[in-house]
Amino acid sequence: MLNAISVLLHGGNQDGYRRAARSMGRQGFESASRFEWMGGVLDAWGNPSQRSVENFAVRTSSGVACCVGPLWYRGRFGNPALDLLLVELGGVGRIDEMELRGNFALFLRTHDHCLLMNDVLGLVRLYASPDVFFYSTSWLATCAYAGGVALDEVAAAEYVLLGASHSDRTVARGVTTLPVARAFDLIQRKPQARLPMGIWDEARIPLLLEAAVDEICSHLQTVCREITMAFPGRTRAALSGGFDSRLIVAGLLACGSRPELFVYGQSTSDDVAIARTVAESAGLPIKVIDKSQLNRPVSRPDIERLVNNALFFDGLPNDGIYDAGADEQTRLEQNAGGCIALNGGGGEIFRNFFHLPDRSMHAADIVRTFYRGFDPKIFRRPDGLASWYHHLVASIGASLGLESLAAGRTLRRAEVELVYPLFRCHHWMSVNNSVAIRHGYYATPLVDLNMVRLAWQLPIAQKNAGKLESHLVARLDPAIARQLSAYGFRFSDGPDWRAHFSEWAHCARPVFARPFINSARRRLRGLGVAPDMSAHCRSLLPGEWQLDPVLDLARLPDNFAFARALAVEVAWRKLVA
Repeated sequence: MLNAISVLLHGGNQDGYRRAARSMGRQGFESASRFEWMGGVLDAWGNPSQRSVENFAVRTSSGVACCVGPLWYRGRFGNPALDLLLVELGGVGRIDEMELRGNFALFLRTHDHCLLMNDVLGLVRLYASPDVFFYSTSWLATCAYAGGVALDEVAAAEYVLLGASHSDRTVARGVTTLPVARAFDLIQRKPQARLPMGIWDEARIPLLLEAAVDEICSHLQTVCREITMAFPGRTRAALSGGFDSRLIVAGLLACGSRPELFVYGQSTSDDVAIARTVAESAGLPIKVIDKSQLNRPVSRPDIERLVNNALFFDGLPNDGIYDAGADEQTRLEQNAGGCIALNGGGGEIFRNFFHLPDRSMHAADIVRTFYRGFDPKIFRRPDGLASWYHHLVASIGASLGLESLAAGRTLRRAEVELVYPLFRCHHWMSVNNSVAIRHGYYATPLVDLNMVRLAWQLPIAQKNAGKLESHLVARLDPAIARQLSAYGFRFSDGPDWRAHFSEWAHCARPVFARPFINSARRRLRGLGVAPDMSAHCRSLLPGEWQLDPVLDLARLPDNFAFARALAVEVAWRKLVA
């Protein structure tokens, strides 16, 4: 199958394009397909581990299409979907975004159009070079094309502290990502809007809980049925003790699918125990994957392993690159044999994700609530914290199409719900999805355009404590809903008084106090960077690190944050400088 694409427009830097091609080879990809047209050249790349899986690329009288990742259009999957997309784009000049599903990057060329696009919520990343002549699904390849890229301090700080840069900027200055709900118009050489004005407000919102459950379950069953038909007997799904993975499994079971299940964790963990019970109740086998045991033979990665991790994960994964090889091994295994791996990411659209009260608020409230889990003294620059707030508030506004947010506009409570899919998922979840499709089929089916339109304006009371999602699981599969969850209640019963009290207590915390509460929690739990991890990594990469002038790395909140700072350092010393 195709796992990566790169596009060079005429007039671009040929030396840079050769550097990008060498980067793709170093990342482990092999050239799979090439298409040249009067405006440029498209190169598609395959992962050797997926060589036997069908490529999604078609050339017809209507045009040329090439796709990375799983794609459905009007119920068709893969090449038949690409055929239909070309016909409609070439005929009426547009496609129906409500009928387009999956997690993918897509090139479409017709007589009048040439587009590079992803799923409309932008859950797979597409990168553009500073000169906007080169585009790729690979950040490392885009940096290689640009040559000698400098560090973007703002984006780098966000990546280290939040797991992803939260704007269209990336850690490499001038290398940008495709904005949410946009396509790269390769003829006009600029982003093109894909959604009509008012698409969110025009959605018909069911006000009664049972009506909402009916509509959401109906759509989820359609999605799961399409997956089952495209991957008969080749569906794998993660399962844990939480809401979202069980909702995925319930949707698959409701469609007659018998997915292969796996759970991450130690055999004694609560998650593993709950997942085993759920799987047993459905009569499904489940595989327990303990990454700590897989990594035990090599407890500390050396510099060669760190570089290999950076190449495997396209430089800057959510959790950094401090891993001895278990993460790479498990990702390859979940996609072996052309299977699709399903993840419940994005299911928080059915819950009160930010744990905020039911009232209007400013975007800065969201930043204080959710994006301030660190010591403010971590910034070396005097204006570091103020810049942090300003940039995140402005980026939230851009994601919602509300550029006036920086001037003080407040958000309706329902608009706060859109921040999760259009900002949080678009910037954070897209990193992991982009890594996953580099190595096989992967999808996060709980969050798509239809699902967001159904969920975003539902009353917050229906979402609190997981009430709505409990109903969804129970409607789709009562048997697995009757099993205990990690929250101490059964989804068949819905959230108990303890869950409702916990939700109320979270929402009642004053927004201005949340950073101080987070700080106190860190001190009480003794969170921070393990000294032996820091010492080991500093010994492998001696001298000043790229981020030392920007952040006090000794004050980072946890090992994952340090592993991301390590990823930046390895990228600059070994891969992009």
